[in-house]
Amino acid sequence: MTAPATFRFGLPASLGQEPAFALAREFADVLFDAQFTEVVPFKTYDALEHALIAGTVDAAWGPPLICACVEAAGGMIALRGVRRKAVTYRSALVARRNDHFDLAMIAAGASRPRAVWVDAWSTGGYLLAKTHLREAGIDSTMLLGERMLGSYLACFEALLNRDADLTAAFVSDHGLAGMWDEEMGPFRVVALTGESPNDGIAITPTLSPARRTHLVSNLQALLANERSRHMLATAFSVDGFDYPPPGTYAPLMALRDHI
Repeated sequence: MTAPATFRFGLPASLGQEPAFALAREFADVLFDAQFTEVVPFKTYDALEHALIAGTVDAAWGPPLICACVEAAGGMIALRGVRRKAVTYRSALVARRNDHFDLAMIAAGASRPRAVWVDAWSTGGYLLAKTHLREAGIDSTMLLGERMLGSYLACFEALLNRDADLTAAFVSDHGLAGMWDEEMGPFRVVALTGESPNDGIAITPTLSPARRTHLVSNLQALLANERSRHMLATAFSVDGFDYPPPGTYAPLMALRDHI
């Protein structure tokens, strides 16, 4: 008798090492039912991308740019997160409320803010913002330094402490990165960027068509079960999932220029 197909699932750096192990333990029965026999946490997004492209893991929860890279390599995005009925989000360039520079002033050299970003792979906390700045005629030389701080909270604190002047955060119905409303508090929105699809479950391009179909079927079975669907949505901080059309993430490949 042929042994049943099993799969490995990757988790991104944003969930952290310990939460990933906790997730593997807490969801062991759910993952086992879907034939995911191993959950692999990754310390960096770069490592997660390479594992997906090489087939070291069969599927993973990934940020939008990793989803785009997997699609470009011939893989697929099986599921996309849905948050508050939205399947896309924007980034907001954010400054202190009492600082009155704008993008035109930066482009003209009349202001040189110090920028802090989340991470080179962060779509909402870096990549969309950098693309928007470039489209406004602003490159890194027009900023008085750039730093990666690792989290939205650290970036907002840098603005509050006057250690930086400009940052970026994803925009939701609950404000900037879910922490402050753009109409309240000590911050203001300097500009809004274009949209990005939400994070999703990417499937490696190395799977045979039969194994890919099997894996997708397993994921669909997870969503069909109310308990497992709720557990997955909670783990990935989404309200639910949809099935994105092929090529949904392709426009994001241009964001790689900023990594």
